[in-house]
Amino acid sequence: MSAATIKQIIKNAGGPDAIAQASSKAGGDISKDAVYKWSKTGIPDRHWPVIIALTNYRPEELYAANCAARGLRVQLPLEAAE
Repeated sequence: MSAATIKQIIKNAGGPDAIAQASSKAGGDISKDAVYKWSKTGIPDRHWPVIIALTNYRPEELYAANCAARGLRVQLPLEAAE
């Protein structure tokens, strides 16, 4: 399975309008215009709870997508063996 991109995450969350509305309902301040910038800058971690609530993405997936958007190569640690 390939890593999700910021554009895919935004689409799966319902798009910029849905993200802005969900943020407002949760007492946040995400604007539609800010969401459009995320494809290049990544999703600020303070907004991850809204994205997680709207999607099934885990924090490590958002982190990996942010790294890719910012042109960084990051290898996530492997989960500990049981």
